[in-house]
Amino acid sequence: MPWRYPNRLVKPYVVTARGRQWDDEMVDIARGTATRQLEFDDAMGAVGLGVVVLHLGADGVYLVVQSWARDFQSRLSIFSGIDVDDLRPAPIGAGPCVWELEVLSHERTAYVNHILSAEVDVDGWLDDALDTRPTVRYDGIPSGT
Repeated sequence: MPWRYPNRLVKPYVVTARGRQWDDEMVDIARGTATRQLEFDDAMGAVGLGVVVLHLGADGVYLVVQSWARDFQSRLSIFSGIDVDDLRPAPIGAGPCVWELEVLSHERTAYVNHILSAEVDVDGWLDDALDTRPTVRYDGIPSGT
């Protein structure tokens, strides 16, 4: 379900490492951190569409906040902590991990297809969400999924 604000729509995602569980309280805490960043992004020219990835990793918690700005640009902020109530801006140079990038890659394509196309289709953009629920895999590298 998207987060709806007066002038902003946000697609939230949760990604978990194998064995990690999440609940609504964790999402609410992360939403508070993300909302503060999104308000700053709005002041810097965001267009009101964004993506948030709460990643419960094996070594900590990460929050990636991306806002689309001025059609072709985006603002990306990363927060990290031991737990969701300990999120702080990530160290300089930190970037999204491969699982967060999978979501961001999907969202880039959705933005291009639904927002930057000849006809802006915000509902299509909202509906075009990646399924991040874990699936059993018997081959490949240990991915946490």
